[in-house]
Amino acid sequence: MLVERCADCGAESFPPYGMCRSCRSRVVEHVEITGRGHVYSLTVNYQRWMPGLEVPYALVLVEWADHPGVRVFGRLRGCPPEDAAVGMTVEVGFEPGPGGYAVPSFVAVADGASGTAGTAGTAGIGTRPDDGGE
Repeated sequence: MLVERCADCGAESFPPYGMCRSCRSRVVEHVEITGRGHVYSLTVNYQRWMPGLEVPYALVLVEWADHPGVRVFGRLRGCPPEDAAVGMTVEVGFEPGPGGYAVPSFVAVADGASGTAGTAGTAGIGTRPDDGGE
């Protein structure tokens, strides 16, 4: 995944804008994010917004420690939506999008010891509206 980095102040941002959001410089370069990120925020959707859309599904906002200020939104794959949690480790993936473009998505990284997706534990996040948050 490519993000923009300002050649003048070093700030990074996504999506590309062509101008630094911090100092307004137009001297920007593209930098590839290759490392693992962590879920900053998430939601689990139970509403079928389009015909054929499988529900539930998790949407996550991901950040990277070595790319401060960059947060990218996308669908979470590789684990059941109810297992999604703030702090879990993910890798960048892509899915086909409209017009032949690639759309960012994220793949849950298995925890080395248990083989399950790593989480930081977040009670109440991503609960179904009809389960009382339990």
